[in-house]
Amino acid sequence: MIAIDPARDLRIEQFIKASPETIWRCWQEPDLFKQWFTPPGVEVTEVVNDVRSGGRAYVVMKLPDGTLMPNEGCFLHAEYPTLLVYGDAVTADWRPGTEPFMTAIVELLAQDEGTLYRATVLHNDTAAREKHEGFGFHDGWGTTLRQLAVLAASL
Repeated sequence: MIAIDPARDLRIEQFIKASPETIWRCWQEPDLFKQWFTPPGVEVTEVVNDVRSGGRAYVVMKLPDGTLMPNEGCFLHAEYPTLLVYGDAVTADWRPGTEPFMTAIVELLAQDEGTLYRATVLHNDTAAREKHEGFGFHDGWGTTLRQLAVLAASL
């Protein structure tokens, strides 16, 4: 298990009735990713998830008011089918990012005919964690995790 610093980090987890390999597909295949990654009312309009160490992690989200939110990052580590580490401090091929905010570590732990999905989100400091929490981290990531669980179980 990844260590957590409660002053700077956030964590969310959920049991999903699907294999780690199936959940990995939901990250890797754009048509599947678009179905679960955002809460209702927000749409993923573009996604490039080159799920490999150094691969591009790019998502454009369209908010209900039409605002587009591009997010450029990098998969720092990818260990099929159990571990994804991505963040925005660097972009594809290890190019420096412009405004680092977080690193996310997604563990896919096989358990009893399913997977424990654990996401640990690391921040530079308490203020960044509080900002992320203020954006609705638990509600937003919780909603998308439930959507992922339904989608993965249906595959």
